[in-house]
Amino acid sequence: MPVPNLEMVVPFFQPIIRTTDLGVFAYEVLAREERDGKVYSLGPYFEDPAVPGEDKLAVDACVRERAFAAYAAAGCDAKLFVNLEPAWVCMHRERHGTLPVLDMLERYGIDPQNIVIEVTEAELTGDGDVFGKLLSEYRKAGCMLAVDDFGKGASSMERIAHVTPDIIKIDHSIVRKTDTHRSFFDICGAMRSFGSMSGFDLLFEGVETASQLERCTRTGWCYLQGFLFSRARPGFGTDYDNRDLLSDILFLEGAWKRWNMERRNEVAAKMELEVERLRSLIPLEESALAEPAALRDFMNALPLYCVHGFVCDHSGRRLSRGDPFAAGDAATRFPRGVFTQGASALSGTKAGYLSGVHKNVATKEDVMTYMHRLDRDRLLCVDIMSTVLF
Repeated sequence: MPVPNLEMVVPFFQPIIRTTDLGVFAYEVLAREERDGKVYSLGPYFEDPAVPGEDKLAVDACVRERAFAAYAAAGCDAKLFVNLEPAWVCMHRERHGTLPVLDMLERYGIDPQNIVIEVTEAELTGDGDVFGKLLSEYRKAGCMLAVDDFGKGASSMERIAHVTPDIIKIDHSIVRKTDTHRSFFDICGAMRSFGSMSGFDLLFEGVETASQLERCTRTGWCYLQGFLFSRARPGFGTDYDNRDLLSDILFLEGAWKRWNMERRNEVAAKMELEVERLRSLIPLEESALAEPAALRDFMNALPLYCVHGFVCDHSGRRLSRGDPFAAGDAATRFPRGVFTQGASALSGTKAGYLSGVHKNVATKEDVMTYMHRLDRDRLLCVDIMSTVLF
């Protein structure tokens, strides 16, 4: 690939949308070259293994310098995402003893807290490596850290845990597959839960269709980036396409969540009444629970949307027999977090708890699990078809 003419290399900026208020949260810097009256992406140039690292470093430094100059001149209050290539950063550090981004920020009077350092997930090899130490210097200066391309290759939670990023960018390949594969949507939901516990936010990149947008927003509060909103452009305008579509989807999503919560509360209240009404059909003695049909009469008396049930102790160890689809302890039937959260909720005065939707490990059905405290040592677990909510 021909070496770009540095005089014609320019930064373009693609907006990143914030779902909390529909505003532009940030812009990602992307390298372009103006040639023959057209604008070309320099992505293929940077990805070409035949191009020497020194040449790439020169082009990258040129783009970054002009991006910071434009950002400072515009007085932009949104954040700026800057991609870093570990080999180039280390090369500059070895030669000059400084970090180029921090040097430029000081020169242009840009607050480091407005800068998001973006690194690919594959480059994160742990705390003790050279690049990991360099990243810590950016963090100490006040920059945020984003992990790019999560899900593109062999993703590692361990690498992510080492660097404690502020933002994880879900790769566009994952976003696209949510249209046809439920498992990829589940991955996004799992990452949202992981982020809530670990202190990072999700950014979905490559959003191109309304259906992808709807699935991304269903995971909860997040950032969005893609052609559905805007292609990369020379400036920092706060307008973008399909704002009304995003607003409508978020409104409907909020209404659905409120209705869903009301419906779940109704189902939980009904189950609590049903269990108390049929409590005499639930044996508590271990010898009776060990019988093959220990809960048959109880399960037959419940509404038809109650599909599997068993009795366990507070550690999740299964005590009852009789339901082949409820085989195994609670920890092996549904996600451990589901049982732990339910058991914790029932440790006080609450008698019943209804989980969110998850998959029954044996049947792969989408179910909710209703848990009921029978006595100090025993819990009842009943799987309920998720369709009862609709």
